[in-house]
Amino acid sequence: MFNQDITPYQNISILILVSFAFQSMLMPLLLSEMDGPMGWVAIVIAAFLIYIIIKPLNKVMEKYKEDTIISISNRLFPKIVSKTIGIYYIIMFLTANSILMKDFAEQIKLMMLFRTPISTIIIVILLTASYAAKKGIQPIANIASIAILTGLVPYLFTIIFSTYYADYSNIFPVFPADVQGILKSVPAAMLGFFGLPVLLFSNSRVSAKEKNIIVNKRYIIIGTILYISCYLLIIVKFGMKEAVNLVWPFISIMKFVNIPGFFFESTEIVGLCFQIIVTFTCICIIAYFTNLAMQETFKTRENGYFIFLQIPVLYIMAVALPGMYMMFPYIQWPIYVLSGLNFLIPLAVIFVDKKKQGAKNS
Repeated sequence: MFNQDITPYQNISILILVSFAFQSMLMPLLLSEMDGPMGWVAIVIAAFLIYIIIKPLNKVMEKYKEDTIISISNRLFPKIVSKTIGIYYIIMFLTANSILMKDFAEQIKLMMLFRTPISTIIIVILLTASYAAKKGIQPIANIASIAILTGLVPYLFTIIFSTYYADYSNIFPVFPADVQGILKSVPAAMLGFFGLPVLLFSNSRVSAKEKNIIVNKRYIIIGTILYISCYLLIIVKFGMKEAVNLVWPFISIMKFVNIPGFFFESTEIVGLCFQIIVTFTCICIIAYFTNLAMQETFKTRENGYFIFLQIPVLYIMAVALPGMYMMFPYIQWPIYVLSGLNFLIPLAVIFVDKKKQGAKNS
């Protein structure tokens, strides 16, 4: 079941959805670092840094077509190094999924299930997502493709039309730019491209590897455009002084604005329904690739039962985590570490593979 293949366009749907979920979640951190509306420059720098490693990374992944980043590491590095890389990705995926789940559960509780304990919401999300992820990558990829059309696109249009009465002068003045704030924001912007670590696993499940090389580059371009557009929409609507205090910027955009001709009384509930589709799909995606990382690290036979082993771990982590608004002051250094490792590990794989290839040719 876990040896299924997906198409390149299903893969790009997965990468875009996962990246958008983390971009929207990390947006308040990006806004709070800036003194002025120039945060989009940090996004451009982050996208450029990721883009420059995509070309050599594509060559490595094309060479090891059926291998994930962990399997490739097993070929290139000593055993202890490859095991460490595998354990890192397991911990990183578990942490990312628990944070995404906690943030998602808080939004549902605030907007819809006021009296329901947050632990109950988390366990329902966990059980449902685990069942969906157990079905394998093909059903998840199909859900992701549908979620793009039924969740992400309407969600983005709702956000855009919610800025009907926005003040477009909020994006000025452009200069002088806050250079220090821009540089400090680059790691958070890079982590927003969470599709990069997912790509290191999903590429091995894509049927047409040659076509997927072009799709991988398109993902960076599309992700960058979405990231910058969403950032500018928030600035245009609220301005920097008000935007820095937002915990969930996109829901806040829709909360107090009446879209002309819109027949729903509560715009933010409509937006949250679209967001539920997107975020739930992302939780399923990350749960699947956590399972794959465990399978590759511990070299077990193909199965999906590691997904069920994740349930107690994710539940404890998600329940124990404080709310996102309480975490922001303390997660700067963890973001530096995660962004650095997510960038340096594929870079090291590219370098060692090139070095070994050069030694063979000589």
